[in-house]
Amino acid sequence: MRARLSTVTGAAQEVAGITRTHGLLHIFLSRGTARRLFWLLLFVAALIGCTVHLAKLVQKFTEHSVESQLKLRSERAQFPDVTICNFKPASASLKRSKLYHDYLNESWGNFDNWFQEDTKKRPHESAESYENRLEKVCKKLLDVMWVSGDTRDISHLDETMLLSCRYNSEPCSHKNFSLVQTSRFWSCYTFHPDPGQSSSGSGGRGAELNMVLFTDGYTGASVHYSEFLHSDSVGVCNKRLILGQAATNTLLGGSDPQSTGLRVFIHAASSYPMSQTEFVDVASASSTSIKLRPIHNRLKSTPSRRCSEPPIETINYVRHFSNASLNVVTKAYSKSVSDFVVEAQQSILHSNCGCYSHLLPFSVNTSDLCYFAPPQEWITPSDAVLKRIDCHDHWFQHAKRKSEELTKEFQHRMWCQFTQQRPWQQSRGWPPFSAVQEIWENLMVPQVRHGVEFLPEDGKEHHIFRNMNQSRQFYQFNVFLTQDDNCLSFFCRNSSIKYYECNSSLMLQHLENASYCIYQKSLARSLASVSISLQSPAADVYEEKAGYHWTETLSEVGGTLGLWLGISVVSTFELLEFFYILAKRCRGGTTGSESEGSRD
Repeated sequence: MRARLSTVTGAAQEVAGITRTHGLLHIFLSRGTARRLFWLLLFVAALIGCTVHLAKLVQKFTEHSVESQLKLRSERAQFPDVTICNFKPASASLKRSKLYHDYLNESWGNFDNWFQEDTKKRPHESAESYENRLEKVCKKLLDVMWVSGDTRDISHLDETMLLSCRYNSEPCSHKNFSLVQTSRFWSCYTFHPDPGQSSSGSGGRGAELNMVLFTDGYTGASVHYSEFLHSDSVGVCNKRLILGQAATNTLLGGSDPQSTGLRVFIHAASSYPMSQTEFVDVASASSTSIKLRPIHNRLKSTPSRRCSEPPIETINYVRHFSNASLNVVTKAYSKSVSDFVVEAQQSILHSNCGCYSHLLPFSVNTSDLCYFAPPQEWITPSDAVLKRIDCHDHWFQHAKRKSEELTKEFQHRMWCQFTQQRPWQQSRGWPPFSAVQEIWENLMVPQVRHGVEFLPEDGKEHHIFRNMNQSRQFYQFNVFLTQDDNCLSFFCRNSSIKYYECNSSLMLQHLENASYCIYQKSLARSLASVSISLQSPAADVYEEKAGYHWTETLSEVGGTLGLWLGISVVSTFELLEFFYILAKRCRGGTTGSESEGSRD
C-alpha cells in the first residue's frame, strides 16, 4: 500500500511540476499539511463553482435562443403568381342563352328527379325556412353539375375576361394564363410571365402587371323568360339555375360578397392559390392599384416553434378537368399547413364515405368525389349516388369542425423560408363615361370580330354550347347592344314567348357604330382596371439566426475553465499525461526515483 501511494505521489509531483493547473501545483508541491489542505479545499470550491457555471452555459445553449434581423430592400424581389377569380362563377350573359336551358333539360332533365322530397314544402314550414332550405338543395345540384359535367362553357374564359394586358410595358395575353378550377369560383386563371420577359419594370422600378378585365357583371332583368319562370312544369331549382341573373352565383357564393368583381390571389408559383391568405378583392366599375411590399422570411426552427426546412413536401392537386371525369390535369404544389389540414380532412371523408370532397382541394380523379354522378345517372340518380352525397354532407361538417384542431396539430409544418407580399390597394371609380365608347370600339369589338370560342375552328370539345354559328365573344358582348328599346327592335324580333331571336349578321355589320346602343353605366359595371406592381425591385429580408452559436459556447466554456480552474486545452493533455504515467508506473510497480535510477 505504501509503495502504491508513493507511486501515485511521485506521478502527481512529476505532472505538478509542469502543469498549468495552478491548484494542483500547490496541492502537490506544498510542504505543510495545512497549506495543502487549504489549496485542496480551494480547488474543490473552484471545481463546484466551475460545474455550476458550465451547467448554466449548457442550459443557455439548449434553449436555442434566436436573434432576428430586418434588412430593408436588401434582396431582389420576384414578381409572384397572380390568380384571378370572378365572384360570380357563372357568366351572367351566357346564362340567358337558350342553349344553356336546353343543356339542363336534355342532359339533366331539369333536375326534376333529384332530391324530390327535399324540394317540397313541408307542413307548417314558414316561407323563410323553406327558402333557406331550398337554397341549400339547389346549391347541391350546382355542385353535382360542376363535379360530374363540364361547366367551363358557362363559366368565365380568360380570352373574354382579358380585354387588355401588359407586363412591364410588354404585351401579354391569355397564353400567359393557366386554368384552375374550384367549386367556389369555377374557373380561375393564374398569370405567369414569359421566361423571356423582363423581371423588373422600366427605369429601375419594380415589375408591373396592368390589365383591363371584363367581369361580366350584367344584371339586367331576364324579361325574356317570364313565362318560362312562372310555368308550374319547371322545377323550383331549375328556375333558380336558369334565370335570376344572380341566382346561380348567389347559391355558389354563400356568405361571400355579392357585388360584381374579382378576387385576386397573390402567391408563390409553387403554392396552390386557394391555400393562401393573401388576396385582394377588386370591385367592378373601378380602377384598382395593388402595391406589393415583399418580405423574404427565413425563420429558425426551435423546439418552441418548429418549421420545415427545404426540401418541402409536395402534393398533386387537380387543376382542371372536363366532362364526366375526363382529361384530369394535376400539378405538384408545395405543402403548406393548410394543405396538411386539407389532406387530413379528406382522409376523414374517405375513411367514412369511401369518396372525397369537392369543397376542398383534391388530388383524385373527379369520379372519386362524393358528388360525382356518371352521365347515365344525370337525369335519374341512383340510390348509391344520393347516399354518397348524404354521407359527404354529414362528414364534411365533422371535418370542418376539426379545422382548428388540425391546424394546431400541423403548425410545425409551416415553412422556414417563405415570402409575404403584403399587398395594399387603392381604388377609384372607373371608367369615366367618356371612355366607355373607346373601350367598346378598341377592346371589345376586336374580340367579337376575331373570337372563335364555341366555333368549330377553336378545336375544343364543348358540352353546352355546341354547333354554334357565333363565337362566345359575340354572345357575351352582344347583350349590351339590346338594352336600348330602339336597338332591340332594330336587331331582334320577338320570335316566341320565351326567347328573342336576334339578327347576328346585322349586329356584326353595325358593331363599331352601335356604341350609341350601349348603356354606359351598364357596361361600366362589367369592367375593371387592375394594376399590380412591386413597390420596389428589392425586397425586405427578415432573418433569424441562432442567438447562441456553438463557437460562442466553446469560447465561454474555455473561459469558464480558465477562470475557475486555470485549465486550457494544453492542461487537458497534461491531465491525460498524468493518468498515462500513473497507469504505467502502477503496472511496473516502480516509484518515480526507482524509475529514474534504472534509467541511469
